[in-house]
Amino acid sequence: MLNGRSPSRIVRGLDFVFVLRPAALVPLWIFFLAGARLAASENAIPFPPFRPPRSVLTGLLAMTLVLAGGYILNQMRDLATDRENRKLLLLDRGIVSLGAAQTEIVVLWVSAALLSFWLSPSFRGILAASLALSITYSLPPVRAKARMPWDLVWNAAGFGVAGALSGYASVAALGGRALAVGVVYGLAVAGIIASTTILDVAGDRKAGLRTTALVLGERGAGLLAIALLAVAGILGLVLGDAVAAFGSLLSLPLLVRAEWSGRRPDRIAAHQVAVAVFAVLVGVHAVYLLFGVAAITFVSRFYYRRRFGFVYPGRGTP
Repeated sequence: MLNGRSPSRIVRGLDFVFVLRPAALVPLWIFFLAGARLAASENAIPFPPFRPPRSVLTGLLAMTLVLAGGYILNQMRDLATDRENRKLLLLDRGIVSLGAAQTEIVVLWVSAALLSFWLSPSFRGILAASLALSITYSLPPVRAKARMPWDLVWNAAGFGVAGALSGYASVAALGGRALAVGVVYGLAVAGIIASTTILDVAGDRKAGLRTTALVLGERGAGLLAIALLAVAGILGLVLGDAVAAFGSLLSLPLLVRAEWSGRRPDRIAAHQVAVAVFAVLVGVHAVYLLFGVAAITFVSRFYYRRRFGFVYPGRGTP
């Protein structure tokens, strides 16, 4: 019981949804749909803006389930640091038990595997790689999140590269341009992740992690974030990919402001605006993405206000 009252059945049911961190799934959706749209454009395949093709919807759901399971695994491994970094996750408060979380991971990953059989072998290969990234990001001996540069590389590979390639593979056979664009998306993701590590330095330092911000310092991590986004924007222009080019370049000013001021709210705003910019650029061709983001925002605000008494996502909440 939180906030002096027992949660409703709806809120208790939503506990098992929000342990998946649905707002953090949005970047995957963005780059998956960007890859799918690229495949449709290059292969003269219809891509309705208001209704995703069945293969795209199936692939997106499978990739989402893999990443969601990875988020639960990450939380299970990082209860102490999440508490220190004020993540206010459900596992560290015991709202969702570790046993229930383990069961949910199994259900998610088995469901993703079953869905993948409706798609191509290349998609299944990418899905398997994404599962491996999700596991090795959190678990030893790799535990990529614990040290630079692998904290950036794993996120870049999981969201940007695998996200775009899986989207492409859900529509057409993979090509060299898909990989090039995916790498550029990965650079943009790495830039944003480099900046987010700054928000978690207190808890990560206590846990003995060697993340980007702890290795380079806050100023170094901030400058690296700006450089990576700038490079992604330039390469996007070279490749003629509007999402990579304008998403990165339009996100830069607030990231520069955050580095100049050093204020936590400015950093959070820069991250939120970056995601919003990329979402709008992709949402022009996949309007249902914008509806999905709006639904997550609305339900998240309802849930966190009822469950914890604050507004999320919102200004000042990462």
